[in-house]
Amino acid sequence: MKLRFLSAALVSGLLSFGAQADSSEALAYIISPQDGAVVSSPFKVVFGLSGMGVAPAGVDRANTGHHHLLIDAESLPVAGESMGKDVKHFGGGQTETTLELPAGQHTLQLILGDKNHVPHNPPVVSEKITITVK
Repeated sequence: MKLRFLSAALVSGLLSFGAQADSSEALAYIISPQDGAVVSSPFKVVFGLSGMGVAPAGVDRANTGHHHLLIDAESLPVAGESMGKDVKHFGGGQTETTLELPAGQHTLQLILGDKNHVPHNPPVVSEKITITVK
C-alpha cells in the first residue's frame, strides 16, 4: 500500500512540475540520431523535452503538448494555426518513432503542439539536424 501511495505521489509531482513550466523556458530536442549522423533506413528517432510535460492530443493540461516532426521542411508551421499533413503528428504522446527515408541527406526538426496541434507561443522547437541515409 505504501509503495502505491509513493508511486502515485511521484507521478502527481512530476505532472505538477510539467504543468508549472512556461513554454518560454521549454526546450525540445532530438536525442538521436545526432546531427551529422549516417544512418540506415529504417532508423529510430528519439525525442526529448525539458521544461514542459508531454500529453496526448486533446488533453487540456497547462504547459504540456505533444511532438510533431518536420522532415525536410523549409519553414516552421504557421503560428496560431493547427499543423497540417506536412508534419508527422505524435498525438498519442509518443517520444520516439521509426522512420524509413530514401537514401540521401535529410533534415529533422521537432515542434511541440498543444491539445489542438497548434504550436505554443513562443514556439517550442528543436534545432534542425541533418542526417544522411545510406
